[in-house]
Amino acid sequence: MYKQIFVNQCGYLPRMAKKATFRSDGPTGFSVVSTDGRRVYRATATERVKTVSAGETVYVGDFSAVTEPGRYYLLADNGGESDTFEIAEGIYGEVFEKAFSFFYLQRCGCALSPSRAGAFAHKACHTGLAVVYGTAEKREVSGGWHDAGDYGRYIVPAAMTVAQLLYACEDNPALASLYRAAHPQSCLEEIRYELEWMLKLQRRDGQVYHKVTCRSFCNFVLPEEEQDELVLSPVSVTATADFAAAAAMAVRFYRDGNPAFADRLADAAKKAYAALSSMDLPGGFHNPADIRTGEYGDDCDADERYWAAAELYKAFGDPQYRADFERLANQKIYHGYGWADVGSFGNRAYLTADFPTDPALADRIRASMIETAQKRMEASAADGYGTALFPDEYVWGSNMTVANNGLHLFDAYRFTGDTAYLDCAAHQLHYLLGRNPMGLCYLTGCGTDSIKHPHHRPSVFLGKAMPGMLSGGPCGRRLDPAAKGLLPEDFPPAKAIVDMSGSYSTNEVAIYWNSAFLLLLASVTAV
Repeated sequence: MYKQIFVNQCGYLPRMAKKATFRSDGPTGFSVVSTDGRRVYRATATERVKTVSAGETVYVGDFSAVTEPGRYYLLADNGGESDTFEIAEGIYGEVFEKAFSFFYLQRCGCALSPSRAGAFAHKACHTGLAVVYGTAEKREVSGGWHDAGDYGRYIVPAAMTVAQLLYACEDNPALASLYRAAHPQSCLEEIRYELEWMLKLQRRDGQVYHKVTCRSFCNFVLPEEEQDELVLSPVSVTATADFAAAAAMAVRFYRDGNPAFADRLADAAKKAYAALSSMDLPGGFHNPADIRTGEYGDDCDADERYWAAAELYKAFGDPQYRADFERLANQKIYHGYGWADVGSFGNRAYLTADFPTDPALADRIRASMIETAQKRMEASAADGYGTALFPDEYVWGSNMTVANNGLHLFDAYRFTGDTAYLDCAAHQLHYLLGRNPMGLCYLTGCGTDSIKHPHHRPSVFLGKAMPGMLSGGPCGRRLDPAAKGLLPEDFPPAKAIVDMSGSYSTNEVAIYWNSAFLLLLASVTAV
């Protein structure tokens, strides 16, 4: 059915700002209708927004005044009808639980039981030794989470994922407790499964291998059926620095409940950071010639060193870590919550350290973070669906950027108390859950019209989408055969998604896309 009204299909907290997008030739009246037939609110969508990324002009209507719990839909005077949605406290508990359960379902190196994994149960996988690339040495590196739609495991995105999940637990413990209520272990216990694997990729000299994969991607099979030799790709600065940062950050989360594990993390973080001083690998990591799995290359490692210095200073208070961070920050203030740009993690660590910091530098960092958020506010205001992406930012994994933009906006709300930033951050969540030009809930198994055919090997093999996975989202470049065959070159970038398993550039999934979504969800619902 051709949609004319776009809303968050998973619902709204009563206190949230609530906007809907209307495809209409002009301003249109609309009603908020309860599913029992009551018309509870009447308004007109008058805000006209030319949305370049979607190639259309739309109208925006506000129904924030509706706060009474219940199930509703919007009915336009021209006959258009939205998906149904709910307004209630606690409305996102199931969404959080499904999105976090994805990490258990992505576990590598152990059998998943039918009682917890259902149709996605499988035997232990990837338990063999991995050869260190270019040598005869072999190492035991089982465990961790499969990174994405493939079965590789990569340190750089793993560190980002761990950091965002730890923050989600810290920012909204109420949501984290819902996961514990539905599962035999806590969020922190699940995160530890990844951290234990990360520890295995550290060498004796402190440096960290970039990834463990086979030499090429396998076919669409279950994980235990990928039997090719595992290979540890060479060490990298970005992997070593990100590892140091994530391990140092994790120390405070495990210190009370598991001090022995916290001590292991602390030792590993310090050892990795010390190793950075002798690592000079310009140009970043590149795949060896015969390795064709995910590269996660990054030719700038200054922001990774920046994050590591800040996290180790926050964790341990050593003045050298502070000096290292401040030296880098005085050269440039970095931003980013993604796998390639991690500066915002460093900023957050420095600004929340219990040890002395430079007040003037802290003020400059906060001002720069607010400026970053302000640019996102401007992008959102120019988009009829509320997303803070600029038209040229619909790249592979654009939905991760949507979520991370929400985090930048939420940072500004923390600093200023200005609810305009909070509302704009929430609009990024609403976009991901249905208020987007495709009218899709980008989280599988949620909402009324969600992604059905993600590029994800177990889902393809079993013929059903694993629930709780965030699709990568629209990509303006045609990077896979499905996208090239179905999307004309002039197709609007915000609509350039193909809900087919073959479209890895628009419809893959990844642990670090889910973590970005979960941290955004935890942040905007904790207020």
